[in-house]
Amino acid sequence: MTSAESSFLFSLAALALSFAGFSAVVVTLRGALGGEISERHLRLVRLYIEGGLLVTALALVPALLDLLHLPGSIIWPVSSGVAASILTAMLLSQFRRRRAIEGGRFPAWVVVVNAISILAVACLWLNVAGIPFAPSVGPYAIALTWALCVFGFIFVRTIDTFLSRPQA
Repeated sequence: MTSAESSFLFSLAALALSFAGFSAVVVTLRGALGGEISERHLRLVRLYIEGGLLVTALALVPALLDLLHLPGSIIWPVSSGVAASILTAMLLSQFRRRRAIEGGRFPAWVVVVNAISILAVACLWLNVAGIPFAPSVGPYAIALTWALCVFGFIFVRTIDTFLSRPQA
């Protein structure tokens, strides 16, 4: 792993961990404002914190493999396979959670975000297989950055859910 690759992934890990912590603090403000935590709130809280911690952990996987002295030709397919597996499971679980709690049709923005997320995960699987290029850091870094951006975007779109004062 080059210093640029590790520097980027360490920075991404720090940013993701900060996001998870910050979102947890914002959620506690709901209680301070006298609001209750509904099933929807819990689903969103889990998404923010799981997402932030997930990106943090996945950003550290290549460095761990590098510390084990694995060659780059192994680091990127293994890291991509781990990330693709976990992100695939997360996409499925989020779909189920949202469907169970909110029901109804998904808004257009949710469909677009999920479609791009599926594309990012597909690129990780292609990186595992070395198609169309040899496995590298690029698809891995893009997928993790996209994931963190999605969690942040959803946080911004739903923050009013947590900070609005409860109706008297």
